Amino acid sequence: MKRWMSMAALVALGCSSTSTNARRLVLRSATGLQTTTAREDRSRCDATRPGRSSSEYDTNSDGMPDVRKVFQTVGEASEVHSVLVCREVDLNHDGSKDVFRFYNDEGRTLREEEDRDFDGRIDVITYFEGGDVVRREFDTNSDGMVDMRLYFRDHRAFRAERELQADSSPDFHADYWEFYDTHGNVVRIGWDYDHDGRADRWDRIDRLAPQRPQANASQPSSQPAPPPGMPAAPTAAPTTPTTPATPAAATPTPATPTPATPAAATPSATQ
Repeated sequence: MKRWMSMAALVALGCSSTSTNARRLVLRSATGLQTTTAREDRSRCDATRPGRSSSEYDTNSDGMPDVRKVFQTVGEASEVHSVLVCREVDLNHDGSKDVFRFYNDEGRTLREEEDRDFDGRIDVITYFEGGDVVRREFDTNSDGMVDMRLYFRDHRAFRAERELQADSSPDFHADYWEFYDTHGNVVRIGWDYDHDGRADRWDRIDRLAPQRPQANASQPSSQPAPPPGMPAAPTAAPTTPTTPATPAAATPTPATPTPATPAAATPSATQ
């Protein structure tokens, strides 16, 4: 029955590919991150369940389908209709699905999984509420576990959480936080040094940035080293020019031997 439905879908689309090509998209799928809702959502891509049907599309005319849609029949009597519950896409046309989007029985997007680097492993999961993105989870080190979360409000990112200290727990434990303004700039950073789930230090970037150029040379240890991936804005120190620190050395330098090298050896010492 499954084979007949797959072949019927291909015939309806005018494709001349064989069942082997159809299996290539269906069987070769990216390894997903193990989350609480992952299994339930992925079950929506199972076209063999009651009331389900599927169709496949060859968008680049290479003889192999790269888009697969699964529909669920809902309603009763005259209200019966089909709703899209799963959509799978092969973005780079290598036969392996890279994007999985799951929908509820009303056709609203629930969640999306992405393999952005095309290595066969899911590394980004996006969560939706009311059709809008509310959270993204990332696997930045390809270990199959979430180590970064990005939260959205009013269609923009406003907070990020990261797990920088590796542990053996499969659960996500944030130990680094970033907060953003309406323009996407980092305004506040928090660190959890003892990994107890609470920030041990908070810094305001808009307050630290203008003060760092005025800090003494004996005070750099008071500022924490930025964790990996942190923007380097606070350490830019744009107002610490080194030229005013050497005004006297520019005027009476005795080491200006004109016969040795004519003005090429000391281009900036006399200016």
